[in-house]
Amino acid sequence: MMAFTLSAQEAQPVRNKTSSGIRAGFNGSLIYPGFRGGLEYPYKRIEFTRYRGKKTPKTRIKDRLLTTEFGYYHHPTFHDNLYLLFGYTLRRSKANRVYWEFAPALGYSRTFLGGETYRVNHQTGVVTRVRWPGYHYAILSLGGGPGKAFTPRLSGYSRLSVLVMAPSNNIVYVRPTLEAGIIWKPEHFLTTEPRILTRTKGKKK
Repeated sequence: MMAFTLSAQEAQPVRNKTSSGIRAGFNGSLIYPGFRGGLEYPYKRIEFTRYRGKKTPKTRIKDRLLTTEFGYYHHPTFHDNLYLLFGYTLRRSKANRVYWEFAPALGYSRTFLGGETYRVNHQTGVVTRVRWPGYHYAILSLGGGPGKAFTPRLSGYSRLSVLVMAPSNNIVYVRPTLEAGIIWKPEHFLTTEPRILTRTKGKKK
């Protein structure tokens, strides 16, 4: 049987319509509860197949997605934190639909202090209560974790992230979060045509 050697070959990109995803899940900061949800917009897919002699070829799929997310957690006696993130997700899936993703994001955070807050005018000595006390931050989120696609439209995911907020008393404030939830892709929802590239490597017999 004639053998063909294929080494990192790449076909011309194609485009197929697909729906964007809605993600929502529990998002806890240490032991403090919250939620996180948003949209993911696929714009690129790389389908990579490796051939090894007569063995069954292995296929890996790499998706690239743009995301926007809204998050919240409640820390009693400290603060409530609302934040909006815009990010980029790198997702690598196996043939069994198990995947791993890495998701960096940047955004804005607004905290609200947990107790009553007062301001003292040092010139007049007048004390006034502050309405909606809290702080504004620039926020960086770095996270990743495993997931599983149950159907083409429904997936489950988990993610361990670190939120980095600044400025906070002239330093940075770091808080870990743990997230778990689902990703749902409704039919014809914010449809897009991501560029699809196919690559192969190895020998096909």
